[in-house]
Amino acid sequence: MYLNFEDYSDMGGTLSEAEFRDIEYDAEATVNWFTFNRLKKSEWSSVLDSEELKRCMYQLIRWRQMELELLASSNGSASWGASFVKKAGITQQSNDGVSTSYNVLSSADLLAEFNGAKTKEDVVKRYLNGLVNELGRNILYRGVYPGE
Repeated sequence: MYLNFEDYSDMGGTLSEAEFRDIEYDAEATVNWFTFNRLKKSEWSSVLDSEELKRCMYQLIRWRQMELELLASSNGSASWGASFVKKAGITQQSNDGVSTSYNVLSSADLLAEFNGAKTKEDVVKRYLNGLVNELGRNILYRGVYPGE
């Protein structure tokens, strides 16, 4: 567990402990995906208690919480993915009556842009970029270090 419930609550988290456990597991899987499971290796143990990792986990948990809230507010009538990728543009057009309808981003869509982060990868990159272990190895390095 990269972020415990106590630290999450201290950062201002509002989920119950049961909800937190489920979403934290998902956020941990996201971090492991982008870091090639490096944090599970002993050479990265010094990074496990870093502020950058905790903040990244907190933001990923907030991201998922927001996804679930937006999904619940749509009453299940639209999938999360469809509502998130919706962009401004023409949605309907008539020819003879010259009628055009435009899609405008709602406040929920603007909230989903999450302070400029458009994907979970953006959140991970924002917080973990430059995070290195005692060997000077970058956690987000896309290559393979000797011995990996």
